[in-house]
Amino acid sequence: MQFSKNTTQEQIEQIVNILLEHKFQSYKTRNLQNDKILLFISIGDPKLILEQAEQMQLYKLVIDRSHTQLHDVYRKIAEKINIKKVLDERLITALNQIDKRIVEFENYLKFKYDLKSDFCLQNDDAEVVKIFSPSETLLIIYNYLHTIKIGDLDMIHFLKTEEYLQQVTPIHDELVSLNTVTDIERYFGGNVAVYFEFMNFYQSMLKYLAIAALITLIIDHQSTLFKITNVASFYAVLTMVWSTFFIIAWRRKESELSVEWGVFGQQHIKRLDLNPEYKGTPKINYITGLVKNSYPTSSRIFYYMVSLFEAIPILIIAGLIKIVVFNINGLIRNEDSIFYIRVASKLNQPGGLLYYKYTTNVLDIFTILLIFYINTLYTKVCINSTKRENHRTNLRFYNSLILKRFLFELINRFFHLFYIAFIEFDIPTLRNLLIKLFVMDQIRRVLFESLLPMLMKQQYEKQKDQYRLNLQKKEDINEKIVDRIAELELWEYDDFDDYIEVIFQYGYIVLFAAIFPLAAALTYIFNFIEIWSDKFKLANKLYQRSLPKKAHSIGEWRTVLMTLSVLSIYTNTAFIAFAYFNVFEACQKSRCDWENILILLFMIEHFSLGLKYVVQQTINSKPKWVRIVLRRMKKKRRSFNY
Repeated sequence: MQFSKNTTQEQIEQIVNILLEHKFQSYKTRNLQNDKILLFISIGDPKLILEQAEQMQLYKLVIDRSHTQLHDVYRKIAEKINIKKVLDERLITALNQIDKRIVEFENYLKFKYDLKSDFCLQNDDAEVVKIFSPSETLLIIYNYLHTIKIGDLDMIHFLKTEEYLQQVTPIHDELVSLNTVTDIERYFGGNVAVYFEFMNFYQSMLKYLAIAALITLIIDHQSTLFKITNVASFYAVLTMVWSTFFIIAWRRKESELSVEWGVFGQQHIKRLDLNPEYKGTPKINYITGLVKNSYPTSSRIFYYMVSLFEAIPILIIAGLIKIVVFNINGLIRNEDSIFYIRVASKLNQPGGLLYYKYTTNVLDIFTILLIFYINTLYTKVCINSTKRENHRTNLRFYNSLILKRFLFELINRFFHLFYIAFIEFDIPTLRNLLIKLFVMDQIRRVLFESLLPMLMKQQYEKQKDQYRLNLQKKEDINEKIVDRIAELELWEYDDFDDYIEVIFQYGYIVLFAAIFPLAAALTYIFNFIEIWSDKFKLANKLYQRSLPKKAHSIGEWRTVLMTLSVLSIYTNTAFIAFAYFNVFEACQKSRCDWENILILLFMIEHFSLGLKYVVQQTINSKPKWVRIVLRRMKKKRRSFNY
């Protein structure tokens, strides 16, 4: 726990005494970098952890002490439902083919302290605690802190509201092994592990599309550099179908994770998600009769509009700079266009000030850096605007942030590409620009994600050495805790930027499938480096350890994926229809048969949307074994009053 400089010693002593009353052990020191008070706390009594786990209604696997074979388990089930039939060898074989996960995971039950022997072979509290993973133990302790009351508020929210407490940071374990996603889930929690599970699943699905992309390029040879061929059109349709199945398959994977990670609803930890900065006025709920702080929807809508008007000027500035760059590069040739700037267009022509061999490449790099800088600038604006919206929970805050950043970056990254495609109708230029922007952006991402962790690790080691030197001057600080203090100077881990990079990488693949099939193959290669670098950062403790959460889903990011999937239907059908009527090759805009083009667009778009809808309604979002497990667990809870 890190307190602000304004916190007095008397207040710290009061907090220490409150923690001591609840059997917390504490150690007080100071951060030598900023002179802030640090309070390291832990629970010494394992019984408190187990009792709190029961209050949180955490699900754990009950030990199967019978050690029977699978067919014996189902033999007992058959006897219970009065099946009067001798099990022959064929039936035993059939029962053994039933998914073993049904037997394994249906034994999840809510942990109860009085029945702790059902969850652990030993009855000692210290041994029973070990059935909880390190992330679950941290979650239990953090939940217990929220049960300590100061006035009407729990201690954590009270201290944050009064601006005494600045940060609650878990400390890294000495030995960390993150070889698998399961290891990550056990150590960091589901909120971190689900990102790596998503990336692994994304790679497993992407390889099929990457193979199809390579086949498309081999068949087309050089023809795809100048036009959209029938093979490229078929690949675009295949990509639209792939995106639909990818999202459905990931939903099914999420339902499997909910069972495998023991996440069956999170009502028991909702109070941990409360936003400490939320401010409302007391209001009586006429249904429950309870007083609850509320915030009028009209006020939040007003701040939504403020957020919109904050984003528009940044987009306009970014757009104006891109227009100037495109004029210099000669991408806007129509002199009647409102975006045509004669002075800028002449700069890169013979005799112009920027008439050099590599001017175009330099300006393309500038465009990449501009997009990155504008997105970074808007991120700061977006966070502040979202805070003003005064969301009750961190989840709502996070979802609002996702929506705003996605819409902003969608326009900032792709609007100029749509202009070249559907206003200038210049496919060769669009393809060349796509290749440059995508490859350069991926290289930037790899360098940033791979080299930066290496530099961070070196800086972290130097920082710890500096702390050790300072210890020689301050004998009141325990040398054993120096590494723990150094951890607090590390960056906070946030997977938001990792998600948004993957989302727009996905956007390049699906939105421009007919133009740039190679994006799938390149993404498959770059993602190996990305996954390795992300694991390297976590395994080498280059970030602070984040507070764990029970999670099995990527949340609103899945909605964003679905949005891009639907949008890809419109972009790719437009590419296919325009290519069919030679709009990109020879047809002038004024002479195009727009009536037939629109009819073809309408037919392909409705067929694609209809196919997507039918597939989503036909395929169940939960695999069969998950449905069986959940039904059997529900029946067990009824039988044993869980």
